[in-house]
Amino acid sequence: MKKVRYGVIGIKGVGRLHIASVQKNPQTELTALVDINDALVNKKSQELKVRAFTDHRDMLDAGLVDAVSIATPHYLLAPIALDCLSAGVHVFVEKPFAIRVSQADAVIRTAKAKNLKLCVGYLHRTYRLSLMMKHLLEGGAIGNLMRILWTWQEFRPESYYAPDPWRGTFRHAGGGVLMSQTSHQLDLICWMIGAPVQVSALMVNQLHAAEIEDAVCANILFANGALGSLQFTINQAKGYSVRQLAGDKGHLLIHDVKSLGEDEDDEILLGTYGGTLPAIITQLPGDGDQPDISWQVIKLSQSPSPARWWPRKFTTDRVRSKPSMQPNLLQRIELLKNRGRSTGHPVLMNSFINAILNGGEPIASGESARASVELINALFISAMRKKTVDLPIDPEEYDGLAKELSDGTMRVPMFHPF
Repeated sequence: MKKVRYGVIGIKGVGRLHIASVQKNPQTELTALVDINDALVNKKSQELKVRAFTDHRDMLDAGLVDAVSIATPHYLLAPIALDCLSAGVHVFVEKPFAIRVSQADAVIRTAKAKNLKLCVGYLHRTYRLSLMMKHLLEGGAIGNLMRILWTWQEFRPESYYAPDPWRGTFRHAGGGVLMSQTSHQLDLICWMIGAPVQVSALMVNQLHAAEIEDAVCANILFANGALGSLQFTINQAKGYSVRQLAGDKGHLLIHDVKSLGEDEDDEILLGTYGGTLPAIITQLPGDGDQPDISWQVIKLSQSPSPARWWPRKFTTDRVRSKPSMQPNLLQRIELLKNRGRSTGHPVLMNSFINAILNGGEPIASGESARASVELINALFISAMRKKTVDLPIDPEEYDGLAKELSDGTMRVPMFHPF
């Protein structure tokens, strides 16, 4: 069996998950590790019996790898990816993969020109909740999407920044809650719903000493005509984040999202009408009449297993009456219910390696991940320039704003309530 020779660049933090994923994949062979911490990388390389480097360019010159994972601070992701792609090496890069859409475009262009695979670490696409929501939307369970409410709230104390000060600077992180925490959420939104065409945003720093934003509110118009409202913060305790997606045939509700950082046991409330809202709105005789709605709970339950990434399955409980859905959608839900699967980095790694060996694209390709980078850039332009922004954006406009935020000539507004 042909094996892909593999290197991991950045071996602390999430880099350890990439190493573990490579070791689990029978079609890969770990051959090199790179980290600027000389003592750490030498110790780990001796343990794993692979070559150690403190500069990724030396690893590339040594000709030891066919593919790499890049798990470094945000500002290094795109430059290192460009170096690796230019050297003819396939790249699996951690999110957000670039902090400016102009960088993202350069990485994607290089991968295409070299005919190389590019995978981005948007592992939330592999979560059961994400997959079920996408299947329901694509299967027409709620009809044409009209409105989205999506919130994400967690807490990050000042101690979060102490071991990794780069996270608190715009120059190195490219943003706060948007880049470091909720780029996963924005990727899911673009992946499930489609392209945003207009945004209006507000952002502030409410509690933190760092210069980045810690709370964002935004409104989005999507190409399909749906309106979205987003609220993201790292200033509240984890819990009671919500997702509400309303269509002309019904809506999906997740009242307390558990899978904010891991694949957890979430529940979807699926409500469906007897018809479509365009018809119902002309048929109800009373001025206060409401459409009838049938409710169903879709539970995501896990099979017991001691493994880190264990097989999962879906179960469905009926609350009132079973909603009318297309037969093919019901079949797809049953397939998901009965199919065991893993989640997270191993799934992305498997899809990346499979794309290298057999063709096709990984689950989170660079082109599909670009939308979230552009959306983050658009939200910054809107909030900092105080205007509504149309997409696609002008990459040069954001490059100029990023320079101002990086050199401190423009700062995220601070409204500290103390």
